[in-house]
Amino acid sequence: MTRRWLAPDFFTDEKMKRATVPERLLAAAIIANQDDDGRLRGDPAYLRSIAFLYDGYSLDEVREMRDHLAKINPNIHVYQNDGDDYIQLKRYKRYQRPRYYHPSKFPVPPGWPLEEESNQAVTTQQPQSHQIVTEKQPLSDQEVTLGEGKGKGLDLDKGRGIGRGTKHTPSPVGLALLENFPKAFGREPDSRERAYLRDIEKEISAAGATAEQVHDAYKEAAGQNKLSLSYVRAILLDWLGIERNRSP
Repeated sequence: MTRRWLAPDFFTDEKMKRATVPERLLAAAIIANQDDDGRLRGDPAYLRSIAFLYDGYSLDEVREMRDHLAKINPNIHVYQNDGDDYIQLKRYKRYQRPRYYHPSKFPVPPGWPLEEESNQAVTTQQPQSHQIVTEKQPLSDQEVTLGEGKGKGLDLDKGRGIGRGTKHTPSPVGLALLENFPKAFGREPDSRERAYLRDIEKEISAAGATAEQVHDAYKEAAGQNKLSLSYVRAILLDWLGIERNRSP
């Protein structure tokens, strides 16, 4: 199974303050065991096996925890199909970016596609490994002029025969890598770091990274006081499930 990403804000989510500690553990197990469409079996016996293998909770207790989670957290949707229970995570695309998509073997919930809390419809089209998937639309009218030391975006075409003054629309991931650098590190990147940012942008874009994940990676690096691009890259590769044997 593809490794799943548990967002740091899971632990500070206001909705989860009404959940007990065992319920939070169950919620984490649900996130960790979802498939590429955000679904998993929802029967108490299965949930007990993935969350409380070494504990003595009864099936009724696990069912109560599951139903309470669904009540306080709209992201967790419990539904039935032919007498079996299933769970659909509505915001699975916001955080999970499988490198190789495998369709769910579980039935879709009634009323599919469902909507997220933001009333943004969840689509059934799956991201390809070479696509950039974002929560926001790219700024199609935003262009930067590339040149020596000029422009705010990543000069991805530098050194490829494109002359000075060429217009280039940076990707959302490229913009996020560059714009979050001074916010996290307190300074602008130098020329060597800009080149490294271009390499990281290519690597993580191919795996379907989002601008939001880039922002969160910088935030975590700053929180750990590890102001290094290699550490930011390592965080992103872990979240995307990519082996990081060497630098790009």
